[in-house]
Amino acid sequence: MYATVLLLVTWLFLTNAFNPNNPPIGRTGAPGEVTCAASDCHTGGSFTGMITLSGIPDTVTVNQNYTVTLSNISNAARAGFQLTCLDNSNAYVGTLTNGSGTSMATNFSNNRKYIRQASPKNLVGGSTSWTFTWKAPATASGDLCNFYYVSLCANNNGERTGDNVLIATKQVVLRSTSDVLEAPEAAKTWVEFQAPVGTKSLKINLLKSNKGRLEIFDMQGKAMQTTVLSSENQVDIATLPTGLYVAKIMAEGRVTAIQFFQD
Repeated sequence: MYATVLLLVTWLFLTNAFNPNNPPIGRTGAPGEVTCAASDCHTGGSFTGMITLSGIPDTVTVNQNYTVTLSNISNAARAGFQLTCLDNSNAYVGTLTNGSGTSMATNFSNNRKYIRQASPKNLVGGSTSWTFTWKAPATASGDLCNFYYVSLCANNNGERTGDNVLIATKQVVLRSTSDVLEAPEAAKTWVEFQAPVGTKSLKINLLKSNKGRLEIFDMQGKAMQTTVLSSENQVDIATLPTGLYVAKIMAEGRVTAIQFFQD
């Protein structure tokens, strides 16, 4: 009887471990995790490409829902994926929700949750993708959310040989809805802002504080530069390409956003 149960458990483990449908969890390359390129899993491939994660801006708002698309763009024949999101203490953060062709699973030893392929997909024209939802948390350690994700590039031979993984990460800043932006004109009572033409620098003086933070975004909302501010600052922006930007200045609960042009 014992031997029968042991064989059944072993069979269940092996069929789950090597099944491309709903693959084993804990394979995202996050802290403390391996990927499906582990020695007992998929090896030997040389596919090249990249994984992209769209729908998540560099700054997210608490409790906001985001529709996320993870894409494998490569020269593989077939692909799968797995993703989790952790805060700066490596605790699972936010809420992942299934989309079409995905499934969820939980590692109860560390309470991490994962989203993955319900079944692998063939690449068409060099790409395939999955779409699902992530809800930003109310709080996160360090106000940071870190996405860890991998995608298996497979040759579709029905074996675990000749496959390899693509691995990537994305870090986003969590923003509170209490960050109400003050109009630039009103902000002149506590901040002095100048962007002199041709200087490749910003002059920012905090009139009522000696500590603050500057975040610079492009017009698509991508975070380009972050600087800790003191009472008087000359901020170098020489690395920014020519274009229009938004400077978000924060100090002691005050927040303002000012557009400027980098020539």
